[in-house]
Order: sequence, then C-alpha cells, then structure tokens
Amino acid sequence: MTHDAGYYATAALMLLACLLKLPAVIRARGRDWLLNSICALLLVGAGDLAFVATTSIAAVNRATGVPNIAAPIVYILLTGFSGASLVLVLNWRGGTDAAQTRRQTRITIASYVTVCTLIALLFALGDASVEQRTRFDTYYASTAYLGEMIALYLSAHAVASLTVSRLCWRWSREVHGTLRIGLRVLAAGYLLHYANYDATRLVAVAARWAGHDWDVLLDVSIVTAQPSAVLIGIGFILPLVGLRSDDAIRYWQLAPLARTVRPVQGASSPAPPLLPWWSPSMRLRLTQRHTYISDRIMACRGHCDPRVWEAAHAAALAHRATEEQAAIIADAAMIAAAVEAHTAAVARPPEPAPVAPDHRALSTRDLARLSRALGSRVVKDIRHRATTESATA
Repeated sequence: MTHDAGYYATAALMLLACLLKLPAVIRARGRDWLLNSICALLLVGAGDLAFVATTSIAAVNRATGVPNIAAPIVYILLTGFSGASLVLVLNWRGGTDAAQTRRQTRITIASYVTVCTLIALLFALGDASVEQRTRFDTYYASTAYLGEMIALYLSAHAVASLTVSRLCWRWSREVHGTLRIGLRVLAAGYLLHYANYDATRLVAVAARWAGHDWDVLLDVSIVTAQPSAVLIGIGFILPLVGLRSDDAIRYWQLAPLARTVRPVQGASSPAPPLLPWWSPSMRLRLTQRHTYISDRIMACRGHCDPRVWEAAHAAALAHRATEEQAAIIADAAMIAAAVEAHTAAVARPPEPAPVAPDHRALSTRDLARLSRALGSRVVKDIRHRATTESATA
C-alpha cells in the first residue's frame, strides 16, 4: 500500500503539472503543438502510474474478470509513453533536415504501434491464469508467449529511455537557460528509468530463464520508478515555465537601461503601463520595455560620440575585459554619454556632433547585456565625466 500511495502521489503530480498548463492550451486553441504534446504525454504518464499501483491492478483484473489483464494494459501504456517521449524529443529539437525528422518520427510511431499490437497478441496467445499483481514479469518469464511479451516491452522501453536520455543530454550542450536545465533533468530521469527500472527487470527476468530467483530486483525497480517519473515530469514542464521566467528575468535586467534613457525626450513610444508581475502578459511587458528603450536610444543617436566609444573600449581592455565584453561596455558608455548630452542640449540648439557609427538593430538580449554593462567601473567613470562636463558647459 505504501508503494501504491507513492504511485498515486506521483501520478497526481504529473496530472497537476498537466492541469497547470491547461489554461495555456485553451488560450492557444490547440495551435501550440509542443504544449499539446507535452500535456498529452504527462496525462498518459499519470495514467500509467495510476494503473501500475497494486490496488489498481487488482481492481482492473476483478472488473474485467480476466486474471492479469492489467499487465498488458500497463505494458501498452508504458510502451506508448516511451514511443511518444521519443517522438516528442525528435520534433521538439527539430533540425535542419525536416524530411529526416518526419521520417524518423514515422519509423518510431510505426515501431511502437507494432510493439503495442504484439504485446496484446502475445498476451492473448499465452496462459496467464494465475493472478500475479507484483511478480508478473518473473513469474511468467519462462511461459510461452508471455516471456516474449515481457522481453519485448522491456526492450522497447529500454531503447526509448536510453535514446531520449542521450538526445536530451546532447541537445542540452547547445542551449542555455531553463531549456538546458529541463533537458538535463529529462536526461537524468530517463537514464534513471533505463538503468534502474529496465535493467533491473531485465536482469531479474534473465535470472529466471537461468533458473535463479532474483525477484528482489523487482522491488528495486518499483522504488526507482517513482522518482524517475517525477524528474521526467519536471523536465518537460520546466522549459515551458522557464519561457515566462526568462521573460521576467530579462525584463528586470533591462531596468537599469530603462532608467538611464528615461530623461530622453522626443521618443515615439510612451512609458509602458505598470502591470503586476503576475500578469499573463509578461512577454508584452518585455516588448514594451524593449521598444521604450530602443526608441530613446534612437532619439539621442545624434549625440553618440565615437570618441567616447574608443575611450571606453580601450579602458575596458585595460581592465582585462575580452574583446566582446569591451565592445558591449563601450556601447553602454557611449549611449549613457549620449543620453547626458541629449538631456543637456534640450534647452539649447544642439551643436554638430561627430558622426556616430551605425548601430545594428538591438535585440532584447543585446539590450540586457548593455543594461548589465552600465554597472561597470568604466561606464560609471565616463558617465560621471559626462555629467560634470554638461554641468559646466
């Protein structure tokens, strides 16, 4: 019963994770394929964990009147979850060759549908008249057809678990932020499922084939199935939650730059309205702040002085910054000085300014780096000098 409580609790967590994303699914009206797929996968995983509990197995067997009918149902659910996981990761990652991804998806779906069909067929052909709620795999390991069914589902699940773990780990090296964390949690969850669930059960079954009783390994697999399921659920949800978290973090990262350009007049966009941090429109708030900052940078562009850029760049390199870091610091210093010059020039006609270098369209990530660079010693010194010069002019 203790194990059953763990299974039901884990299933409830996965179901809760699915329900938490349900509003987003409704808002997307079914157009977000990735979100729909992850929610469906969590729902299947929750169902699988609920069915694998001993109490559920007994209830299903009793309700149908067929001894051990719960076994193929659990195996089919677990196999379907494995194949769906593999398909989801293949399409989630995508790739440069869309045709290859579609081909791999079709092969995976066909393979796992075939496995599920064979599981049902082999169970129908076998003789499983003695009910086994917790020892089915080893009890029927040497029974005709049923032994093949058990080896088939374990092998299919092991292949999927190991492949998904490897794909997630390799992909995590190419990305950053919550997506990288989520992928590594997924890799750990599927690897734990492979190493402790599939491997221990396969060893226990092989031991029965060799005439040994290593059924204790089944208890080990039961204990490790729950934490691995939790890791898998967290791994899929974390990147989706992280999209909003990343937007919020980037919004707050832009705050120093937004304060710096606030004095600039003549920009086309007004200050964005204040919204609570829990507002569902965090992406809108980020876009508004990006536009607000970009418009003000453009408004004071005529005061951008390349000499400030060169001085800040040299000073940053002298402080052992890398070339990339020095360029960002120089950009931030020039913009900060331009804001000071623009503010000072509002009350009088502007003097001809040196020709500033053309700046590329800045992305939100570029602006976040500029915002962080405002805190550097080099930028602070240049801003102090620009303020002093404006005050004495």
